[in-house]
Amino acid sequence: MRRKWRAMRKSCRRVSSAIKTIFGMPDYDRYLQHWLATHAAPGIFPMTEREYYLYALTERYEKGGVTRCC
Repeated sequence: MRRKWRAMRKSCRRVSSAIKTIFGMPDYDRYLQHWLATHAAPGIFPMTEREYYLYALTERYEKGGVTRCC
C-alpha cells in the first residue's frame, strides 16, 4: 500500500512540475533538487521558498524576461 502512495505522490509531483513549466511558474522543488545536486556545501543553505519565488518574479518581470505590450 505504501508503494502505491509513494508512486502516486511521485506522479503528482511530476505532473505539477510539468504544469508549472508549461505556464512559466517557478518550481521550488526542482530548484531544491538542482541546488542539492550542484551547489550544496557545509554552512551554505538554499533560498527559502519565499525568497525563491521573489527571486523568480524579479527575474521574470524586472529583468526584461517578459516582452509584451501590457
